Amino acid sequence: MLQLKKILVTACLFLAATSPLPAAEGPEADILASVGETTLSTSRFNMMIDMMPPQVQIMLRSNQEMKKELINRWVEINLLVQEALAEGLDKDPLSALKIEEMRNRILVEALVARKVDTRSGIEQEQIASYYADNKAEFIQGEQVEAQHILIRVDATAPAEDQEKARKTIETIRQELKKGESFSRLAQKHSEDPGSAAKGGNLGFFGRGQMVKEFEDAAFATKPGETSEPVLTNFGWHLIHIVSKKEPEQLPLEKVSKQIEAKLKAERNEKVLQNLVEALKEKYPVTIK
Repeated sequence: MLQLKKILVTACLFLAATSPLPAAEGPEADILASVGETTLSTSRFNMMIDMMPPQVQIMLRSNQEMKKELINRWVEINLLVQEALAEGLDKDPLSALKIEEMRNRILVEALVARKVDTRSGIEQEQIASYYADNKAEFIQGEQVEAQHILIRVDATAPAEDQEKARKTIETIRQELKKGESFSRLAQKHSEDPGSAAKGGNLGFFGRGQMVKEFEDAAFATKPGETSEPVLTNFGWHLIHIVSKKEPEQLPLEKVSKQIEAKLKAERNEKVLQNLVEALKEKYPVTIK
């Protein structure tokens, strides 16, 4: 229900800016709702639905109750808009600036969509050429596959709490030395909600993805071994290394989409910059 309300509110924000119905749009029977001089026609309603995500479009077109609810929300929002206008809030400098910025953003997006080809892809030969010339970009660094057990303690916690957490992690470490399963102990003791149920499994990660103290300990530990207790800003950890991957050259097929996205972004940025330069010749620009 909460998700449904969110969809309707989002949809209404699209509809809230509808202007008085032009005479050419059709007879009164085409009007779905009105608030003062502001009207919502069937054609405008359908146009706004067309702008929404496909799954929302399907829901609104197939569910009459949702359609009615959306129209009711449009009425509520436009009642508030009418009152805001009556109180002159559109003349408030800050509100006026926000309205202008939103208008400008919409116009720029529409112009870019018209002038810049964001849909056509990049030729495979161009992708392969970029890969061949920039192989160093696609070397995946050393990675480790790790499990961990976390006993949380805040860095600003009292000394007795810090010591209690340290003793707890040390007790767990002693259980490991007696042959207890790391996965079972992680499920039982770890206070990391994201990994405890998975036996502390963090999967593979590379350098720069974890806090430094955790990273240093993980990469210094051999596969099949468990680190000494490690203190980070999250608390005390025990880190068990399952396996390691040496640096490797990623194949073209694995990075092809990444390269295409990069080349498309560069192409579109170049077209946009050329457009801006051309417009500087068309419209006077003064910067003081």
